[in-house]
Amino acid sequence: MIQFLLSVQQKAGLFFSSVVSVFKVLFMSDFTLKTDKTTATRCGILGNGPSLTTTLEQDTRFLQQLDLFAVNLFSVTEQYKQLKPANYLLLDWAFMNPDHWHGRTGLRGIVDNTTWPLNLYIPKRMWKSAYFRSQVAENPNIKPIPYNYTIATGYKWLVHGLFKRGLAMPQCQNVLVAALYYALNKGYQEIYLFGADHSWHEAIRLDENNNLLVSDTHFYGNEDYAIGARETSYMSQQFFSLHKAFYGYEVLARYANALGVKVFNASARSYVDVFRIIKVKDIA
Repeated sequence: MIQFLLSVQQKAGLFFSSVVSVFKVLFMSDFTLKTDKTTATRCGILGNGPSLTTTLEQDTRFLQQLDLFAVNLFSVTEQYKQLKPANYLLLDWAFMNPDHWHGRTGLRGIVDNTTWPLNLYIPKRMWKSAYFRSQVAENPNIKPIPYNYTIATGYKWLVHGLFKRGLAMPQCQNVLVAALYYALNKGYQEIYLFGADHSWHEAIRLDENNNLLVSDTHFYGNEDYAIGARETSYMSQQFFSLHKAFYGYEVLARYANALGVKVFNASARSYVDVFRIIKVKDIA
């Protein structure tokens, strides 16, 4: 009886989330937006985790053989100007906020340091920002390409159909999930992830006063910050956010399998466990 009730609950949940996703797409997605396709077969996605340092030191030659996607603040590094990635994807609304240091700095890095043709993928809402548009307009090398960040869940056949048409995406708690989604839709047959450490949980700790301390670590540096004790558990929120980040990869692993695309985790160190782990030295 319990199994039957759980089965009914699961089916009802799938039906409800599918209906909600359809309505979200109808009212929130822009049906005129199209995914640009590629003629290349392989790409690499550069996450900004600490292990990217190892990749940049040891595997630059292999990276230069791939179409590259950069994200977030990679634009402020010297490696950005050296590797000249063809693609850049942003997701965080901070990039359209001139008062947000990370967003403002990352956007200026793209505008000031890009001397080659660059596809800049951004959520449709971000492109509506007058501030963001004015910044990007300063550099004619940048081609802005809006995408629909409308989250869809429910029946796999429905979700995958919406994904393929660029009308919806999985929840992207981390920008690498969004970059992987777009790379899948562009038509690459082999996709390599780098710098996808996702080891945030290792940097979460409590001090003697019950304050939560977090270290935000990237290959280009780290920043520690404290969050005071709360009546509600911030720790539970942190780990729930981590669950959403990793679950996004699960959704895209199933999508990649449906498309027949191979996704490899080539990060020097990583907690992402749904893709085959490889070492560049074994394939280059």
